[in-house]
Formats: sequence, C-alpha cells, structure tokens
Amino acid sequence: MSDSIHHHFGLSYANYLVLHRTLLQSMSAEWQQQFVALLRQFDEAFAHVPQAEAYEVTAAREREVRDLDDHEARLLGITVDPRRGKEPPEWMPPENRTEWRDAHRDPAYSRHGQELDPNERVMLPTADPVPHYNRGRTHIEPCDAPPR
Repeated sequence: MSDSIHHHFGLSYANYLVLHRTLLQSMSAEWQQQFVALLRQFDEAFAHVPQAEAYEVTAAREREVRDLDDHEARLLGITVDPRRGKEPPEWMPPENRTEWRDAHRDPAYSRHGQELDPNERVMLPTADPVPHYNRGRTHIEPCDAPPR
C-alpha cells in the first residue's frame, strides 16, 4: 500500500482535500482531461460507499483559541471566563482585589457549553483570495515551475 496521499497531507489532521475550481480550470486542457479521468476512476472505485449529499466549504484562517481577540471569539460563539467564575473573597479590601484578579487569571474558553482547550485550533471565516470561477471564464495563469 502506498502512503503518497498520507505524505501529501503532511502532519495535518485534514480529512478532506479542497481544490479551487478556478485554479483547476486554469490548467491546460490536457491536464484537465487527465485529472477528470482520475476523478472518474476514483468515483467508480468508491461508488459503493455512502457519501454525504453535499459539503460546505468556507475560506478561513486557523487560529488557536487563546489567540482570539474579543470580536473573533464572539463571532465564533466562544465565551471567555478570565477567572473561571472565581471572584475575590468578600473580606478582601478593595485595594487588593485588582492584584488578586491579576494573580488568578487562568481563562476558561467554551463554545456551546463545551470547554475548549486554549491550544485548540478553530477556523475563523475570511474572504476567499481566489476569484470565483464565473462559469469557466475566470483564468489565472499557472506558473511555469517544473513539476515536483
């Protein structure tokens, strides 16, 4: 068994390969014919496997939860509790409370009631830098770099 595809994905945990239609249509006619022939082969080989009817793909930037600013966290429905619900003891003098709050800053992050690890990566939606395919009329010139 070859591990070429596994190596292509590298160390990522990606489960899908997403390709831009605009870029695919910008390749040479010969390349497109070869690619479509491989896709047909792939479809035939796995015709017996149930597939989802459709998928939704959104351009995004990957961020760690702890690096989100307030606006980004709100956009993703992530709440931040800077002191995990703890407050300074009532007996503590007001002049010491700021110092107490700073010393007990160990934020908790949650989304939909689920606690998130601060190192967890989330997808922050962004504008797609590649233009829409526009019924096949959009063309981006591929570079002439030699194949790897």
